[in-house]
Amino acid sequence: MFGRKTKELETLLRTVHTELAALRDEVARRGTELDSVHNDLRTITERLTGVDSRVTHMTAAITNQLHELDAEIERLSSTADAASAEAVSQLRANQVRIANEQARYAITLRQDLAELAELLRRSRG
Repeated sequence: MFGRKTKELETLLRTVHTELAALRDEVARRGTELDSVHNDLRTITERLTGVDSRVTHMTAAITNQLHELDAEIERLSSTADAASAEAVSQLRANQVRIANEQARYAITLRQDLAELAELLRRSRG
């Protein structure tokens, strides 16, 4: 009678031991996967930071060029005749259009970067 209980307990203990070993293997595998995901996220975060830095630099450079162009158009308009005044007016309209497009592109890109950053933040949590 006691021998039978002992064998059942030994079988149960072996089963629990096997399941525990399988769970340890699964935890180790998932830990490795999680490390890989964290490395990927770190790489993506670094790349997004680099893109943001380049966008900021390019936006500043374009803004400076537009200001320089504005100063040149202003100088040209002060010395222009009637025919040149029309050309200066067209230049100014084009400058405004380019500045508006640049601002829209910068805003759109920043929104896209913010959405990507939010996705990364959520995936970490």
